Amino acid sequence: MTADDVVQYLRDHPDFFQQRIGLFTEMLLPNPHEGNALSLVERQSALLRERVRALEARLAELLQIGRDNDNLARVLVDWTRMLLAEPDRRALVGTAAAGLQRLFGVPLVEIRTWTQPPAPAVAEMARWASAMRGPVCGTEVDLKGIPGLDPAWSKARSAALVALRHGDGSGAFGLIALGSTDPERFDAGLGTALLVRVGELASAALASPAPAATGLA
Repeated sequence: MTADDVVQYLRDHPDFFQQRIGLFTEMLLPNPHEGNALSLVERQSALLRERVRALEARLAELLQIGRDNDNLARVLVDWTRMLLAEPDRRALVGTAAAGLQRLFGVPLVEIRTWTQPPAPAVAEMARWASAMRGPVCGTEVDLKGIPGLDPAWSKARSAALVALRHGDGSGAFGLIALGSTDPERFDAGLGTALLVRVGELASAALASPAPAATGLA
């Protein structure tokens, strides 16, 4: 009889150990952590404890993710409230930028808007923003297409760009640039769902009648 025969027999007779309870205390298995022998019951208990610890760690991770998502949702609502409460449309760009800095803790924020068709000075930036298929982020984001950036942007190690568009999906009428000295803040491997929502809300707030072209660092 081979080991495979024994395995198959036990599979065919799942009540084998129920009829021979004493075998559990007689069978010894190696302890993977200490090198000594454990009874089958002790080994099963150890495995169950390891699984419980792994499940507890995963649960703690999921709870933290839930708390982080709740916090982001609250901050997004607070930022939206700031935009809705701004009575002066000419001040909306500044309000939006200041809110992103303060509520989201983004050190560098630049918001540019332009008329349609865009003026020659911003035509290239407008073309570039209109060609974006979604938020662009990472450590290699090219910021040279945004003229007149504050010198503080030279310290940015990661950045995100979000185009502002009218509801009909036409060409971009503005651009949000977010920057941080932390290279992982806008890591290209992270999701962009929040950036998409920020872009949608800012687009709705800043769309026609569009504010005068401006920037804020």
